[in-house]
Amino acid sequence: MFRRTFPALAVALLGLSALSAPAQAAPAAEPAPAAATTVSTLSAPTGCTTSIEWVAEGSNYYYGRGKVTCTTGRYKVKIQCRNAQTGVGYVVYGSQAVNAPTTATTTCYTGNVAEKVYAVQDPPGTGVTGCAPWMEWVHEGSNHYYGRGRVQCDTGSYRVRIQCRNLQTGGTYVVNGYQTVTAPNVATTTCYSGNVAEVVEAVPQ
Repeated sequence: MFRRTFPALAVALLGLSALSAPAQAAPAAEPAPAAATTVSTLSAPTGCTTSIEWVAEGSNYYYGRGKVTCTTGRYKVKIQCRNAQTGVGYVVYGSQAVNAPTTATTTCYTGNVAEKVYAVQDPPGTGVTGCAPWMEWVHEGSNHYYGRGRVQCDTGSYRVRIQCRNLQTGGTYVVNGYQTVTAPNVATTTCYSGNVAEVVEAVPQ
């Protein structure tokens, strides 16, 4: 009788084990990142075209309006402007975010010229994004040289780095700005006296 009971008991235990195994072995459901990815993809502007137009204000005409149109995403417009009298550059953000394919527009300060136009993701991305670099003249007494580098980004913390050239020797070198700024502030540094800036970039911090 003992021999007959043992196989039956073994089969019963195996049966219980098989019934309970899936509940114990079922893997925990992994969170699906698709929703976050979709939001990021939908908000990032793609297929963007930019243009600069003349602005007429009474008898004053200046090449200061920037426009951007993208095929997908949600965005604002940002334009890099310059005061032609002083040579100083700056950035202006459009106040209104639009959905593709609507055109976003903004204008430089009266009389100033637009040099570059950018689409700005709305809501903003992460990290250091949307950086606009430019160069300016430096005035030191009677010495004037195109040696100042400036950069402005949409998000993140960064410093500016410029590649400079000594026109007398032809040699190049790099100058790193010492100040870290947070977007949308402008980071600035200057080449050695008399030397010219050739490349300007943001360095994430």
